[in-house]
Amino acid sequence: MKTKTGSPMELTSPATVLIVEDEPVGIASLAGILGDTYELIISKSLAEARRLLSDEIDIILLDLYLPDGSGLMFLKELKSSGAYTNVPIICISSSDQARDIENAFRHGATDYVLKPFNKIILSAKVATFIDLKHKTDMLAAAALIDPLTGIGNRRLFHQQLDLFWRRAKRQKLPVGLILIDLDNFKQINDQYGHNQGDICLQKLSSTMRSSFSRADEVVVRLGGDEFAILIYGADLNTTISAAKRLAEVLRKNLEPSPDLARHCPEFTVSMGCASTQPSTSSETAEFVETADRHLYEAKEHGGRNCVRPLF
Repeated sequence: MKTKTGSPMELTSPATVLIVEDEPVGIASLAGILGDTYELIISKSLAEARRLLSDEIDIILLDLYLPDGSGLMFLKELKSSGAYTNVPIICISSSDQARDIENAFRHGATDYVLKPFNKIILSAKVATFIDLKHKTDMLAAAALIDPLTGIGNRRLFHQQLDLFWRRAKRQKLPVGLILIDLDNFKQINDQYGHNQGDICLQKLSSTMRSSFSRADEVVVRLGGDEFAILIYGADLNTTISAAKRLAEVLRKNLEPSPDLARHCPEFTVSMGCASTQPSTSSETAEFVETADRHLYEAKEHGGRNCVRPLF
């Protein structure tokens, strides 16, 4: 049996089950049924469960009556927080009273399982709900990815901008933004065909992704030939310097090639930068407008990997 009783570890497999149960017999029974298949995190109190919560948890088995509080209140707390809305929670209890069962479902329980546990039934329920969560997670992730380039899409951009904005406001740090437009993209499509245009978009995307790969850097395709990069903690000089480094990488990586079946035509980009420290009086729309205005200035300058503003 694999168990965790301290800080969670990064795992890709097997699935992780958080068990919130204070009775030794119940813990031993659950470990015997699930321990060979799943990674188990054991918590004997609500306080400990709160410390052990993480985004690696695939399912929670929650006792209704714990020494430091009501499992139902913890269930309500989890379901009202955005982070655990989609995590299945099975309430476990020796009570078969209709009121307890109804309250559990009313507070958001995925299922209700009676003690003592039936191995076949419990194993089947846990496996089914974990599989459903994984499929839901995959669909949610796919909804944030641009299918052509494999990087984030406009929806991810707005999601991450909001996340960075709120976090930076708390920590009093800046957020940097680079808006990118591929120059003369219509001419590339007209001259070389849409397949070659797609290769250009993919080449730009892969270069951006390799150049901005840190956790606090988000690369997205907003649509068409428009892209964006969010950089958490970057002031304006840092943001402009990052854009210029990207322009230099593009210049080096886009050498002319007669073999257009494998290489995209030469292209350049225009980039507009902005940075701000979010406050109660600032808005994300104004922030994006500033970067967009600088992008327009860059395109008016003629493109060719031009970055604005100057410093």
